[in-house]
Amino acid sequence: MVQAYRIRPLLQAYISAPMGVAFYLGDMRTLVTTGVFIWYIEGAEKKILIDAGMDAPGPNGLVHGFPAKGGGEKGTLEALSSIGLKPKDIDTLIITHLHFDHTATLSLFDNARIYVQKKEWDFAHNPVPSSKATYDPKPIDTLDGMDLALIDGEYELLPGIRLIPLPGHTKGLQGVAVETTKGTYLISSDHFYTYFNIKPPRQPIEFTDLAGNKITLQPSPLPFLPIGLHVDLSDWFESSYKALSITKRDMIIPGHDPGIVGKSFP
Repeated sequence: MVQAYRIRPLLQAYISAPMGVAFYLGDMRTLVTTGVFIWYIEGAEKKILIDAGMDAPGPNGLVHGFPAKGGGEKGTLEALSSIGLKPKDIDTLIITHLHFDHTATLSLFDNARIYVQKKEWDFAHNPVPSSKATYDPKPIDTLDGMDLALIDGEYELLPGIRLIPLPGHTKGLQGVAVETTKGTYLISSDHFYTYFNIKPPRQPIEFTDLAGNKITLQPSPLPFLPIGLHVDLSDWFESSYKALSITKRDMIIPGHDPGIVGKSFP
């Protein structure tokens, strides 16, 4: 029987980053503003949330060097409140990877069993130098006193909900495959930042970011447009093809696309 799961992206913060973060060899002078999301899966016997968002910016308006708005505990509480929930209601928390914009409010979820890939846990404690700034030790250290489940590889959380390793962006990033009445959706997290990473444009294309800016993206002949922030591009392409073995391109949900705001799947 097909599960009646529904995926609800909840906007937790806004972040601006150079195009070259989202698109390999992209323009590092042009900032793109997009969303930081936490994700709720409706229809499960458990209350399942994916990721824990980003900190609120300091007096300089930055989070880890990126211009940002919203976020922090207030951002998470407001996101959950929009669907009638509080952090104490969440009994299952999936962390796709341990970067700063996915872990900031972990401490709110002290009732939850928390799922992280062991490879991600190990890598976050000993990242390559170029990745150190993307990890915030404080929320990661918080996990030591929480109900943490370190898993190794693919894992069936519930019938119709599977955790899928997708290394490349980090060593241990995991996506979440969710069976719905419309087929299998794959929440890819930051393996694909945008829909353009999943299906590269063949002609120059213009899109609007969440600050209302018109952004032009140049065409690419590649089967997937790599993200700019990665630890292993070979792994990244292998994981991209793995994603296509799970579902079709149109059913893959990227981690930070501006077009996700206000949508649900299906």
